[in-house]
Amino acid sequence: MKSKINIIISIFVFTILVFFSCKKSENSTEDESYVKGKAEIYVDESLLPIVEDQEMVFESKYQKADIRLIPKSDSDIVNLVLQRKIDIAVLSHELNKSQEDKLIAIDVIGKNTPFCSDAIALVVNQKSSKTAITVSEVFEILKGQKTDVQFVFDNENSSTLSYLMEKANVKSLSKNVTALKSNLEVIKFVSENNNSIGFVGVNWLLNPSIELESTIKNVKVLAVGESIQKAVKPTQSYIETKEYPFTRKIYLLNYQGRTGLGMGFASFVKSEVGQRIILKSGLAPVKIPTREIRIVKSNKKK
Repeated sequence: MKSKINIIISIFVFTILVFFSCKKSENSTEDESYVKGKAEIYVDESLLPIVEDQEMVFESKYQKADIRLIPKSDSDIVNLVLQRKIDIAVLSHELNKSQEDKLIAIDVIGKNTPFCSDAIALVVNQKSSKTAITVSEVFEILKGQKTDVQFVFDNENSSTLSYLMEKANVKSLSKNVTALKSNLEVIKFVSENNNSIGFVGVNWLLNPSIELESTIKNVKVLAVGESIQKAVKPTQSYIETKEYPFTRKIYLLNYQGRTGLGMGFASFVKSEVGQRIILKSGLAPVKIPTREIRIVKSNKKK
């Protein structure tokens, strides 16, 4: 009898320990800090290359950090944030007031960190005679002006397309617009079609992947301006001065509500190291990294 009671007590104690162990595993954040743990960051697909550069250096510096980047369309990411299915995102804009109010109503307060500016580049086939385009021409084609040119975007829910539609005050897609699935597909399409103009995040062109290198040789970037005479290409300096018309600020949105990798990564992308990565990439950092000048005195006598 005593043996049976001991067995029952042992089983009860074991069950209690397993229960609390599981609860701790599910709810504890003890294993996460600014520089360690696991985190998923959802990234606007048009911005993926520059975030990949940041993530690679961050993880090499902090080897206990494990960040998984998940590329999605802009509207998909916003919806996931509002549904409270994700906490950290990289977008080309902040949430609007209505969206922020929905989160505040359920006691969710976020921190938005701007860390660079990029541009929407217009690319054409290398064989195209076109070298420049005006802003008004872009807007008129978006509005449905009859033309032989086909505009190609990454997808219908992309930040790139919504940015241009808002600028042009366009509410619906015209027959002149084709939406694919990614920036990579846009570049490949333009490389094979001479009558198309593709719209891509400029960071896809500045630091192309091995897969993209050969394809990029078959496209070229158009200069854009209020007039052909004032048209410029999306170089770092013209992005910084906003002389290139289609520029946008990039934000890391963090709704974790606790100390974690979201805060750590946000601090990193705005740090001296993170801003140097931006500078080297060809985009415009929010803060120009300082340069140290060393003066070495020679001990040699003349």
